[in-house]
Amino acid sequence: MTKILIAFIMLMSFTRLNAQVDLNYYLPDIDYDEKIPAPGEFLGYQIGEWHMNHTQLVSYMHLIASISDKATIYEYARSYEQKPLVHLVITSEENQKNLENIRLNHLALTNPDISAGIDIRDMPAVIHLGYGVHGNEPSAHNAPPLVAYYLTAGQSDEVNNILDSLVIIIDPSLNPDGQDRFASWVNRYRSHTLNPDPNNIEFSEVWPGSRTNRYWFDLNRDWLPVQHPESYGRVKAYHNWKPVISTDHHEMGTNSTFFFSPGPPERLNPRIPQRADDLTLEIGKYHAQALDEAGQLYFTQEIFDDFYFGMGYSYPNVKGAVGILFEQASSRGHKVETIHGIMDFSETIKNQVTVSLSTIKAGLDMRETLLNHLRWFYISAVEEAGQEPFEAFIFGDPRDHGKNYHLLDILRTHQIQVYEITQNVDLNGNAFSPGSAWIVPLKQPQYRLVMSMFETVLEFRDTTFYDISTWTKPLAFNIPYETITTPGQLNSLQGDILDEPARPEGNLIGKITNNSYIFQWDEYYSPKALYYLQNNGLRTKVATQPFSIRVANGEVVEFNYGSILIPVRTQDIDPDRIYELMQEASKISGITAYSVETSFSQDGIHPGSNSFASINKPSILMLIGPGTNAREAGEIWHLLDQRYKIPVTKVNIERVNNMNLDRYNIIVMVSGNYNSINDSGIASLDSWVRSGGTIVAFGNANQWLAGQDFADIEFMSLPEREEPEFLPYSIRSKYRGARRLFGSIFEARIDISHPIAYGYRREYLPYYITSTTIAKSGNSPFANPLMFTDNPLISGYAWEPYQESYGNSAGILINSLGGGNIISFTNNPNFRAFSFGTNKLFANSLFFGAIIER
Repeated sequence: MTKILIAFIMLMSFTRLNAQVDLNYYLPDIDYDEKIPAPGEFLGYQIGEWHMNHTQLVSYMHLIASISDKATIYEYARSYEQKPLVHLVITSEENQKNLENIRLNHLALTNPDISAGIDIRDMPAVIHLGYGVHGNEPSAHNAPPLVAYYLTAGQSDEVNNILDSLVIIIDPSLNPDGQDRFASWVNRYRSHTLNPDPNNIEFSEVWPGSRTNRYWFDLNRDWLPVQHPESYGRVKAYHNWKPVISTDHHEMGTNSTFFFSPGPPERLNPRIPQRADDLTLEIGKYHAQALDEAGQLYFTQEIFDDFYFGMGYSYPNVKGAVGILFEQASSRGHKVETIHGIMDFSETIKNQVTVSLSTIKAGLDMRETLLNHLRWFYISAVEEAGQEPFEAFIFGDPRDHGKNYHLLDILRTHQIQVYEITQNVDLNGNAFSPGSAWIVPLKQPQYRLVMSMFETVLEFRDTTFYDISTWTKPLAFNIPYETITTPGQLNSLQGDILDEPARPEGNLIGKITNNSYIFQWDEYYSPKALYYLQNNGLRTKVATQPFSIRVANGEVVEFNYGSILIPVRTQDIDPDRIYELMQEASKISGITAYSVETSFSQDGIHPGSNSFASINKPSILMLIGPGTNAREAGEIWHLLDQRYKIPVTKVNIERVNNMNLDRYNIIVMVSGNYNSINDSGIASLDSWVRSGGTIVAFGNANQWLAGQDFADIEFMSLPEREEPEFLPYSIRSKYRGARRLFGSIFEARIDISHPIAYGYRREYLPYYITSTTIAKSGNSPFANPLMFTDNPLISGYAWEPYQESYGNSAGILINSLGGGNIISFTNNPNFRAFSFGTNKLFANSLFFGAIIER
């Protein structure tokens, strides 16, 4: 009898959930303007029956804007796959007519010089609703049409009041490329008779999944680095409005319920004022009421902290807004079994709509409070800056204009005020000069963000983090920086404000020559120039020792380790074309190259010496697929494709078992499991390396290489710590959470004469650490070009045993096998595309790995 009853209940559940829901399931039961099609009328199916792709989503937004006088739409960016990212701006017809003045008045509240006198009693507040930064969190992408329809077609006093008092910006898809990958997958495997079995292929995407963007980056970590067009455009568009509330709609594990901000109060970033967290909690009461009315379980003030400013819900908090995270338990597909019963896709969408509307209601009721907070935030920022024991940061690398440009571009994208310097200054052994150094004063509206991007932090109120624990930009860029301590010193150095940084303009000094051309390896984009020349058929050499030589304009120039020599007479290309190629390479990479008329050096090695080693164009194979780290693979793909313009062939690991490797001279192995390489594949790899190939491996990929005798590496375990006999069960999560690495910056010592470190001038290098792969130094003293220092932690949190183990451990090891080399990175040098300071280590492994001798 019990089994029959359960079967009947399940049948009724299936019947209810398979039935098409109507519009009133999602939205308030009010009258709607018949001129505006409901989402279901436009799509031909009700929201939740299928997963919308990006074209459908944006087309509906454009349709609303074309019909309703309450909506306008504009494109603010394009994804890598050229999909438009748009803002649908909704407010009353009267406000639409005056929208530019409303926007400017709203922005004026963020200017401490004028904001105090602004009357906010009748000022509309701006709210930003951001949906779907992760492609495989579909309720976020499918909710915006319903919210937009309610606001533009809804006919009620409440809607009219909302539109009179608020400007609502709907950002319907923060990750179009990921959205389309996911929608294609789940729609492809959708059955007419929906199957909630979690083992169904509908719920099991293939590697690398669709959470990420085209290059497999998590865009919800990119609000601060702004290294991708989606984020770069989004942050610039954000600053055009500076909303009082900004939401970030997500999904989490299927067996969860619902989360809304604030996060754990003890893990609030100290650069976020407490009143911002208090306001978040106050707004949270609106979500609680709405979800209670719907009978939806939820939680708050747990797990998802507001610490790292690179995420969509934490970034607004350091911009004077209230950032709000929503996490909905995911159906992943159309219907799925959970510990709470069967979950339908429509339920997840409904909750996203519900909290969108509760956010709007909170914004309406708290309008003046939120506007006042926006104004106070920037006024108090300048006041707090005056309490610091110094006046400004100064930074700049005199030899690397590419890195300077990218850091300046990040700062200006975040509206941080940056100034030129007027004279040379030496601070703690670092020389700063006009044109290659800049000042960031603390007394500015973005003070709190400035501090978070420049300061090093070693003490934390809590040692559990949802994401990374530090993001000190000058360290990530390996750019010298210091503080300016007195007002007098600041006044004497501060020049004109920097508007928009200009990309470095390359230069070829000297005329056509029959001898050679030379350029330094210091510049960030030197690898781009080198590959361009190699790809156009030029033979190239690298200096393994420093030298000084007189260049074509008569100047004697000192060239360091790693300088690139392009001899003229040994080429198969005529001198005129070589000269053109040198001009082109200099221009596209922003480097300075020199024409040289002599092979006689003033000091050091001569261009005809064997100390100039011939280097081959890298032909790169990267192993990817199930078991490998998609983030690391994406970071490499992005670096090579977008910055260096170097092609990389990506193949699934198993292909090694039966493919010819002879066309490649570099194989890259990111962290992961390589056990799918069989005996035939291992033998093929072994033969390839012995014939002169170079393997570049990251993290635990080196453990597989060591296990197959490709490399002799001794890995280290954490030192044993005596565990207490008794601890309260209630603290186990915090206790275990503190025993992790959370994205910290360690100090390494590098051998700048080693090919792996060509282009570096300083002996010590900050290195971003996220891996628990720790190795002892190799047997050869020449095979450890990067070692971590005795007390390596510079900034961030790392459990003490990790600090101890990393101390004096090897960061990069070189092993030889026959005529080839294995270059082992224990940590990823390309982390999240903002590790500009260590990218060159990886580039060096590609260009110079074959010339290394142990």
